Amino acid sequence: MARVAKEKDKDKEYSVPALDKAISILNALAESELSISEIYTQLELPKSTTFVILNTLEQHDIIKKSAEGKYRLGQGMFRWSMSYLKSMDMLKIARPHMEQLVKETPYTAHLAVLYNEKAVYIDKVEGAGFVRFATTVGQSNELHASGVGKALASGLSDETITRIMSGRQTDSENKSSRSLDKMMEDIRFVREHGFSIEDEEFEEGIRCIGAPIYDYTGGVVASLSITALSKDLPGVKFITIGESVKQTAEGVSKELGYQGKYPGGSSS
Repeated sequence: MARVAKEKDKDKEYSVPALDKAISILNALAESELSISEIYTQLELPKSTTFVILNTLEQHDIIKKSAEGKYRLGQGMFRWSMSYLKSMDMLKIARPHMEQLVKETPYTAHLAVLYNEKAVYIDKVEGAGFVRFATTVGQSNELHASGVGKALASGLSDETITRIMSGRQTDSENKSSRSLDKMMEDIRFVREHGFSIEDEEFEEGIRCIGAPIYDYTGGVVASLSITALSKDLPGVKFITIGESVKQTAEGVSKELGYQGKYPGGSSS
């Protein structure tokens, strides 16, 4: 106990009181706009100290004062946030989640992004199964032909999806119409439940379940999925595995700064 006390005293020795107070103010303003009196009252800070800190932060555009006399975070904080977000690597963030998802399963996990209106794989993690799927990083698929594609498409407008699907080459106009109807039905499912299902539509005997990944803006920036042989992913497991894939995507999204709720309710 004596050692712990000494370590705490050492931490205090190397702390900067004014900086500690400034950080506490910024944390408070991250929750809501506050007036100077609300700040020093809530945080139990000296009025004069609070004024000096606020004035300094305002000079550096870290906070901004409204016409009503309340303070909120300013553009300086936004620049710092953007710098942090840009420094994060999607692959490094998603990889551990993908590895955990397929650990001790015969499934293969894929991570994809939208590029030229197609789903492009940017990472792949093999599970414990003997089957190895012939997918490669850099490979692209039509949005309707994979779990990751449908998940990515869920973030697009209905008009955009219609345009993309209408541009596909089909044998007949009726087939094109049926394909669009099926795609829109799949997208509505993703938006409602938070995960997509590709049931042997692209290749017989292979199924995929995907989920969208959101960033701090609330937009879909990527998607991940599991791919499996139909025998390893029977229809009765669609909901259970779908929730697991969604939970994995949600974990990645949170690390990217997403704070919203997933379709169908949070899976965590």
